[in-house]
Amino acid sequence: MASCPNFSELEQRKYIKFRTILKIPLKSIHDELATICGEDTLSYSTVRRWVSLFREGRTSVQDAPLPGAQKLATNNDKLSEVKEYVESFLHSSVEEVANYVGISTGSAHTILKADLELRKVQVRWVPHSLTFPQKAARLQMAKENLEIYEGSDPRRLLEIVTGDETWIQFKPPIRKQDGKVCLKKGGVPQLFVYPTPVPRRYGVAEVEKHYLKRRPKTVTRGLKILQDNARPHKSLAVRQKIKDMGMHEVPHPPYSPEIAPLNFWLCRKLKDNLSGREFEDRLSLGRAIYRYLEVIPKDEYRKTFENWIKMLNSVVAYKGDYFEHS
Repeated sequence: MASCPNFSELEQRKYIKFRTILKIPLKSIHDELATICGEDTLSYSTVRRWVSLFREGRTSVQDAPLPGAQKLATNNDKLSEVKEYVESFLHSSVEEVANYVGISTGSAHTILKADLELRKVQVRWVPHSLTFPQKAARLQMAKENLEIYEGSDPRRLLEIVTGDETWIQFKPPIRKQDGKVCLKKGGVPQLFVYPTPVPRRYGVAEVEKHYLKRRPKTVTRGLKILQDNARPHKSLAVRQKIKDMGMHEVPHPPYSPEIAPLNFWLCRKLKDNLSGREFEDRLSLGRAIYRYLEVIPKDEYRKTFENWIKMLNSVVAYKGDYFEHS
């Protein structure tokens, strides 16, 4: 069995649980984990403790709450609300989740981290540890995109349209790395940036208007659209509109916000530029955004898609697992 250093402690506990149910001896379970995880294997005493707990009837693989800790709002209704909200707004902070659902930030944090097993990667909530099927899906889609775009005519990258959302506050006390603001405009390929949340149909109208001037015969037909797998992007209405416009979706790996072009470049660059500044209203914020976007050289937009190719290669190099990048 191949070594897997990214097998998390929680995954090891789950493994111990299933092997204990099958009445596998303690030493065999520890030896199997050592074969899989190498240096990251839980200690023999830790494995023994969890085997004993599961034999006594314990079902949860989570750590027991501290004595006297406040009972957390983790009933099914609250958990479902948190899950639905985060899937719709992947940039959301713990405070925003708590305010929306109506629970404490501590409860929201516990649901996100312990119950849903999520963590932030490049300002989005993603599974704390990717499962083998999730890694395989990331690896496969990365290879498919590389086969099409790597080493091909550079003009093929110019056929790609991308977009995303992020929050930008009027009067931020500090830079917040979460958010939602629809993005319009940019160089070539086009990156469409809006200063505040707008109806999605308006964003589509702007895309069509832009290409009507530049491609009067075909407009958007034949273009490729690259966006992550956030729920709003994958709704039936949005996907049908993309199809009606004659565009084709570029496959994006699941649980992969860190390799979406706007996440690893423009959103972060924009927030760095606006950090610490105060705006009186939506109009002044919008003007600041557009002024900044106008001064970004078109070559920087082109390089973004070149870096996207590098990101895909990193996914392949790490065999589908997450990786750190600056």
